[in-house]
Amino acid sequence: MTNRITKKTLLARIKVLNTTFGYPLEPYTRDICNGGKFIINANTYTLDCAYGGYRLEQNCNGGGSRDITPRGSARETYDSINAFIYGAEAMLHRVQGNKLA
Repeated sequence: MTNRITKKTLLARIKVLNTTFGYPLEPYTRDICNGGKFIINANTYTLDCAYGGYRLEQNCNGGGSRDITPRGSARETYDSINAFIYGAEAMLHRVQGNKLA
């Protein structure tokens, strides 16, 4: 029997993804010097939840976001995020000259 994938589980994996790439963990930052307005953290990965489905998105420079994965179930999105993380880690190991286990 497999574990249930919840929104909390997906958000935890996105935190790992952002950490792997060195991006901020939060999609927005409050700009204290500009009257406390929120500014978007470009390249940060976020979770879009709508119509009973989920998808991975990435914030764009200047606002907005782009779809990284198609909308799907929590399990499908979880698997896509994990594949993205494993691919990034494999590339990181390759660049650093380490072998994967």
